[in-house]
Amino acid sequence: MAGKGGRIARVAVVEGDGIGPEVVREGKKVLTTIAACTPFQVEFHDAPAGGGVYKRTGSSLPESSLKTMEASDAILFGAIGLPDLPQGTAEIAILKMRQHFDQYVNLRPVKLFDSLRDVCPLKDRFIGPGIDMIIVRENTEGLYAKIGGQIHGDAAANLMLYTKVGVDRILEYAFELAKADPAHAKVTSVDKANILACSQMWRQRFHEIAKHYPDIETEDFYVDAFCQWLIRKPYECKVVVTENMFGDIVSDEAAYLLGSLGMAPSGNINPKGISMYEPIHGSAPDIAGKGIANPIGAILAVKIMLSESFKENAIAKAVGDAVEAALLKGRTQDIAKDGMPTLSTSEMGDLVAGELRAALKK
Repeated sequence: MAGKGGRIARVAVVEGDGIGPEVVREGKKVLTTIAACTPFQVEFHDAPAGGGVYKRTGSSLPESSLKTMEASDAILFGAIGLPDLPQGTAEIAILKMRQHFDQYVNLRPVKLFDSLRDVCPLKDRFIGPGIDMIIVRENTEGLYAKIGGQIHGDAAANLMLYTKVGVDRILEYAFELAKADPAHAKVTSVDKANILACSQMWRQRFHEIAKHYPDIETEDFYVDAFCQWLIRKPYECKVVVTENMFGDIVSDEAAYLLGSLGMAPSGNINPKGISMYEPIHGSAPDIAGKGIANPIGAILAVKIMLSESFKENAIAKAVGDAVEAALLKGRTQDIAKDGMPTLSTSEMGDLVAGELRAALKK
């Protein structure tokens, strides 16, 4: 049996470098568990990219891999980058993918499970009632679009370019997200409007669009102030929307509140096209092959995929519940706790898949 609409879900798989293949394997394990227990069916298609591919072919994103992605319904991505390549050689692949598929939303949920409060670097009074926010990062404009980047002798320049269309669509996405979930009915905009013209336009558009959502609470922060607020009162953040570079920085800061970057998932979303899902950690070549990487970020990326690309919200919730249940029984090395089993990458994936299987068969 197939998923909604009777169609088998086609997922392009980019294992990548370092620990990428190890964590992707566990994400696929969750999807195959779902396929064994529900009408949702999936097929995987390899789309090699990254540093290892660059060494073999001279391209970090071969045309054949791009065509595989174009024929897919969604992309599951591991991590790319190797220490023995020039900086950015492999990483340029992911920027190309975001641009090629117009994945203008970078969606990063940041939820601290109650069972992991002990690994959060904040004192309990700063955690408060809990951390559960969604960071919405503009993903295709700004400095990272590499418009006009150049180096001349001892000087270098990049152009931070934003368009009204680009700003409006990411702000509207954030407001619609807040509107859809009463638990996140607040939008915080992060900018640098006291200095940057791009941010001044961003803030003006934020307040203009907010008028169409009178039931949504709003606030705005300069990015430096927000970085402080994020560790003082993270529990007050619900939906946070910001531009590309600021989003890259604050979402990594927020992710570490979970105790490990290995816990954090993300989605590169085109709401009307092909989206890509990945953990936010890097390729971590120093631990590759040791079986100690945390696969939860990759598994939770699958959760986002199920909701965003396939609209399988009930199954997505079951994945999140399975992760929460599994963390009560064991953890990987990065979030280890005395008195609790320390699991390998595959053992953690097996535990989540077992919890999920039991829930789906009820």
